[in-house]
Amino acid sequence: MKESVLYSLFMVFYYIICFVPDKIDYYIGIGLGKLIYFLLKSRREVTLANLRRALGSNYSEEDLVSLCKKVYQQMGLTFVEFIISGNLNKDLITSSIEIEGLDYLKDAYRQGKGIIMYTAHFGNWEWLGSVISQLGYPVNAIARTQDNVYFDRKINKIRSSQGINIIPKGISVRKVYKVLKGGELLFILGDQNARKKGWQIDFFGTPASTYPGVVQLARRTGSVILPAFLLREEWGKHRLVIKKPYSISKDASKDAQRELLQELTGVIEEEIRKEPIQWFWPHRRWKR
Repeated sequence: MKESVLYSLFMVFYYIICFVPDKIDYYIGIGLGKLIYFLLKSRREVTLANLRRALGSNYSEEDLVSLCKKVYQQMGLTFVEFIISGNLNKDLITSSIEIEGLDYLKDAYRQGKGIIMYTAHFGNWEWLGSVISQLGYPVNAIARTQDNVYFDRKINKIRSSQGINIIPKGISVRKVYKVLKGGELLFILGDQNARKKGWQIDFFGTPASTYPGVVQLARRTGSVILPAFLLREEWGKHRLVIKKPYSISKDASKDAQRELLQELTGVIEEEIRKEPIQWFWPHRRWKR
């Protein structure tokens, strides 16, 4: 009962966003972010603690609080953009998204070995797969199944409408291998706490449990790893950044794999330092 009520409220919000003018959507996103910041005190405290841990040496406490507020506003904008992602098409990409490093993607795709697009909960990560799909590439993404079955269906329906094939997290690795062996793209978000399943990798100067799957998959399949991020420049304007490719041999040692995972984590950290308000700081990234 609770799940259906929450979903009904979400759908009311969904249709409002879809039918009001674009400029109003911006203010809805900002307002939603401010509301979440005000209501979720415990999560707000986690966000501030993470900002202090990672950036405290470069920012005053006043600046960190300001960053925290902006983080939630960016989250609100990302949520609104996700709902209206059905409007995303090639014309919109051409007019509103600047692309850097597209040749890296083209070259890697021509190799036919599969591509692991390595990204984070940074910028508009939900649109990232949609943009790549609209550019004509076969996109697959590993996604966690939501606790609310109604939300899960709706979210995946939105993603699928943009040409993204969803692979539920935890499903047999055969499907993952199949898409990579078929030369397709697989999106992996590698910035969440991996708990006991992860390797301890330095992130903002502190060891953090990190999923090693990106490196292990690349080693076993021979696929290329391409870090990529979709950054919000302003409302309605984004910048797709595709970084240089990484690869690893099938006989790579555990130390070599760990070294590559550290380098990939460093790529994420570097981008976050440039645009700290666009990362998902409320996550307990350093939880042991």
